Amino acid sequence: MPRFLFSTDTRAETRRVLALAWPVMLTSLNWTILHVTDVIVVGLVGAHEVAALGASRSLTFIAIVTGLAWLSGVLVHTARADGAGDLPRTGQVLREGLVLGLLLGLVVGGVMFVFADPMLAGIGVAPALVEPAGRVVRVMAFTYPPQLMIVAASFFLEGVSRPRRVAVVNLSILPLNAVLAWAMSGGHLGLPAMGAVGAATATAIASGLGAVGMIAAALTLPWAKERGVRRIDAAAWRGVPGGIAALAVFGIVPAVASGLELAGFSILIALSTQFGDDVAHAFQIVFSVHNVTFALALGLGSACGVRVGNAVGEGEPKAGISRALIATGLSMLALGVCGIVLIVARGPIVAAFPSDAATHVIALAMLPVWAPFILFDGAQVVLVYALRSLGDQVVAGVNSIVAYFVVTGGAGWWMVHAGVGPMALVYASGLGMLTAAVLHGGRFWIVRRRLRRA
Repeated sequence: MPRFLFSTDTRAETRRVLALAWPVMLTSLNWTILHVTDVIVVGLVGAHEVAALGASRSLTFIAIVTGLAWLSGVLVHTARADGAGDLPRTGQVLREGLVLGLLLGLVVGGVMFVFADPMLAGIGVAPALVEPAGRVVRVMAFTYPPQLMIVAASFFLEGVSRPRRVAVVNLSILPLNAVLAWAMSGGHLGLPAMGAVGAATATAIASGLGAVGMIAAALTLPWAKERGVRRIDAAAWRGVPGGIAALAVFGIVPAVASGLELAGFSILIALSTQFGDDVAHAFQIVFSVHNVTFALALGLGSACGVRVGNAVGEGEPKAGISRALIATGLSMLALGVCGIVLIVARGPIVAAFPSDAATHVIALAMLPVWAPFILFDGAQVVLVYALRSLGDQVVAGVNSIVAYFVVTGGAGWWMVHAGVGPMALVYASGLGMLTAAVLHGGRFWIVRRRLRRA
């Protein structure tokens, strides 16, 4: 193996990666648990409400993930500036990211509010679910400005190696969202029963409070004065428009790729509604469980992106290769263990989601087939973060489009219409994860060779 792959102290770097990763894992789990909680409490109302919630997510997930990826430059640019010791530049990136997040949130939210029903119908949601799912989407439209400002502030905090603050803020709003979702969906605590719309309303309230908390966490950092995060003078904001443009350009391909990537899964969610409420609910259960495990990979991916970005800022991009390999290995180990747990303990895991027996039977059949493929999902997400920090976000984006939109979405559509049945949703998902790992791994190998020759 090339010597530079192990030029850093592997144990020390592993500890550094894990220290950065675990708060982000908690943050990702927080958002995942938030969505899982919605599935559970709405499931207490009825399978039709869960089906409407799932159908709405075929749009809302695309929107939030697209916005999140569009802001990925905040993490990369912050980590590079922090690695170079340029503290004022990190504060400037925060200002640029918050404004960009607000603007993206207003645009995305506006589109979702106005065009919810035709977009749901256009992606193949069952006609009976278009109207109830559209109501959910229109409520969720109000969450995008605060949620994308949360993302911008979170990426800044992660980029300056302060992810624990992100975790504290996100975990603090989880209980509030859970209680509100339960009360507003089922008609408890004197509130009207609104089903899936109630859960969406709870998310909107929690998102607004979360945005206030996350921005406050960024503004109260140690060395806040040196970073200039509290500056409100004209000189501090003069360069913001140009910085916003640079962040937006950096994030265009990741945004398109992430949107189409999730569109592939959204196609599967929409296709699941064509098999009836039980299959749609079962697929939501499996998808929710997968999101819990995916949170671990996201944490390690974020840590990888920060450490590789630090290496680039330090003028030592070769050191980023070994850091990326360490994070990838840790992700595959963690997701491999999770896969085993999902197979062995699938009974109690599925039983934790309230539903009828038919839904549980379908979910129990899907989960053990899905589980082995999360190993590849763990590898590909870390490699995506590494490639972005190395400035190779365009090719990484194209690879993701091929894997998840073309392969996952295309294979799912073909297999469903070929009569494979509900398991086609699982086969298509797994095939996309495998393809992504192969494509990103191959691209990372090419970048590694280029850096070795430099």
